[in-house]
Amino acid sequence: MSAALDAQETPPKTAAIGSAQTLADLITTRGIDAANIVAIRNTLHADDVSNDFRNLADVIDANALPMLDRMQDGPRIAHDALVLSFAACEDGRARLTGFRRFLMRRAGIVPTDIVYDYDAAHLLHAFIARANTPVFYDAFDEAGLDDLIGQLVVQWPAPLARDIVGASDPGLMIVAREPDAHHATR
Repeated sequence: MSAALDAQETPPKTAAIGSAQTLADLITTRGIDAANIVAIRNTLHADDVSNDFRNLADVIDANALPMLDRMQDGPRIAHDALVLSFAACEDGRARLTGFRRFLMRRAGIVPTDIVYDYDAAHLLHAFIARANTPVFYDAFDEAGLDDLIGQLVVQWPAPLARDIVGASDPGLMIVAREPDAHHATR
């Protein structure tokens, strides 16, 4: 699971469980306004691959996924945004790994939990080396979707290279609710 996941553009021919339901429909049933939330599909950038992080599963196993989407090349996520974080899966799918509020940091200021995560130091250094404008975020857990974290799988809308979309995007379709052996905590 890495850059190869971004190259897949054709959605699989699988139907959503029960009747087709969008992510926005599901969030709305929880009393949360999807229009005010962004969703991010995390992959392992080809330049970030190392002996310790050969694919996204290695990042998840090291519990480093919660820091991956908090490092962006440019201010791609607005300050104080509600963010649904997903881990890329095969066939253009993505598994929910967190629901958090992102607070953008001033330019050049890296959160200490990222700086001092020695197991994931390579990800930080590789990101800084390749990013034109490194932007970092603090993240705080939000309530309301805890039971779906690690369980909810969506079909990501094409093109997969568009890794940040509004949670109200009609292409974000629920395809499964199932536990995952590689479930990362927020």
